[in-house]
Amino acid sequence: MKNGIAKRGSSYSYVIRVPDPKTGKTKPKWISGFRTEQEAKRARDKARVDVSHGQYVNPSKIQLGDFLTEWIKIHSATLKARTAEGYGDLISRYIIPRLGRMQLAQIRPSHLQNFYKEIYESGGQGGRPLSARTVQYVAAILKKSLRYAVEIEGLIPNNPATRVSLPKGTSKRLEPFTPSQMKIFQGEIQKHRLYPLFRLAIYSGARKGELLALGWEDIDFENARIVISKNRVVVNGKHLIQESTKGGEGRRSVHLDSETMKILSDHRKRQIGERLKAGKEWRETGFVFVTEFGSPLDYGTPTQLFSKTIKRLGLPEQRFHDLRHFHATQLLRAGTPLHVVAQRLGHRDPMVTATTYAHVTADQAENASEIFARAIS
Repeated sequence: MKNGIAKRGSSYSYVIRVPDPKTGKTKPKWISGFRTEQEAKRARDKARVDVSHGQYVNPSKIQLGDFLTEWIKIHSATLKARTAEGYGDLISRYIIPRLGRMQLAQIRPSHLQNFYKEIYESGGQGGRPLSARTVQYVAAILKKSLRYAVEIEGLIPNNPATRVSLPKGTSKRLEPFTPSQMKIFQGEIQKHRLYPLFRLAIYSGARKGELLALGWEDIDFENARIVISKNRVVVNGKHLIQESTKGGEGRRSVHLDSETMKILSDHRKRQIGERLKAGKEWRETGFVFVTEFGSPLDYGTPTQLFSKTIKRLGLPEQRFHDLRHFHATQLLRAGTPLHVVAQRLGHRDPMVTATTYAHVTADQAENASEIFARAIS
């Protein structure tokens, strides 16, 4: 042993003296299982500081549920409100009920492997299977939180979540509408007062939250563009406006065609008429898309209206978000450069666009030789 560090077999251990809460006398406490001497030293130094401040907690006594409850409180400060709410929901719904009482020091890769298998096969509502993507989200939370337990808190020597494979499953991907199907949908939805919202979703590729956060000051009629810099989310039942967009640069300009700009201009005139009609009942919010009395639209309204309309028309199953996919798919198939599409969608990295729409770029690759031959001839 050297300076409280010892090698036992293929792993390292450290020893510190911890006061007995009853007698006050210090007793040696061994903590083992570190893969390298450096890991053991970091954990030892952290433990020594905690002992000197009277904050030392025996790692073997901490339960996963208690640790995750504290971790999400600390970690939420670094996350967007909607993301933090999602983390908390997955922790309380799936992790704590099944693994919450396990002590951190006892968790092994096999425990996590069985846990992922269990929720994948029967973790959904009513014992139904859970999607592979949800299981992957749960696993990501465990991997991140347990890394914090190792590297920051020094509660456990290594992260058991890094050595566990996840169920891959088969992701369900809905094909966007064809142009003819989209024409049918637009022919029907244009009868509704919220048609401009759907028109903008189709022709800009903006997310629903970005559209609902759009203010009239964000529409540049002179230069035929909109400026997207905010996102509307629902957190714990409350509607919040985030001063940044999901996964993007935080602010982007999206140019629009003349017909869409005219539809937005007509929508503004109609809204002024609704404000005059409502009189004192009108609630001024400055949002582009509101109710007949000026209140912000309920977050679920566009989705519900979209679902009812396509069902009535007998169109294939879609989500409101697939209007965004339609926009991107049509641009790529028309030969629009990838970085231009990425900018319109608000992707920070064009590789995100390339990965999401790999099936479209694959179609283009098949036609590349014919396109090149025609260009040369």
